[in-house]
Amino acid sequence: MTDSEQLADVDAFVREHATWLTRLAYLLVGSREDALDLAQDTCTRLWKSWASVSAAEDPLAYVATIMVNLQRSRWRRKRLQEVPLEPSVHADTRDALAYEDVDALRQGLDALSDRQRRAIVLRYWVDLDDAAIAAALGCRPATVRSLLSRGIARLRQDLTDPYEGTPR
Repeated sequence: MTDSEQLADVDAFVREHATWLTRLAYLLVGSREDALDLAQDTCTRLWKSWASVSAAEDPLAYVATIMVNLQRSRWRRKRLQEVPLEPSVHADTRDALAYEDVDALRQGLDALSDRQRRAIVLRYWVDLDDAAIAAALGCRPATVRSLLSRGIARLRQDLTDPYEGTPR
């Protein structure tokens, strides 16, 4: 395959899955700016690994694994401190509620360990099975099930309204 053919294939793949890539990155890192950087780094790595990605049984799972590994490397190199964004005073009530729900979920994900967060995102956003998540995280499938169980339990606890006993 020539470079121009590869470029066309990668470009088509990225255009088709750009929103998915950016949302996955956001779920992994929690900030829009960092998510865009991670998605861009993933696209660069995607170009370099296109032969493997295109030959994979599930190319999206392969790309998700690339992204998780890049995020892990970035996290190890530098721990960033986030400043929470406050909703606009003029926000529509529906937008404010949606913001609060999204913000609560983001805070719940942030409270999880890095491995729990990655396992939950890979299961519920990328829809990978235990074996694929285990390969991406470098652990056993039983560990994945444990990470998911404890992570979901923690999210339920953190996202339950203490006054009503119901999830937000």
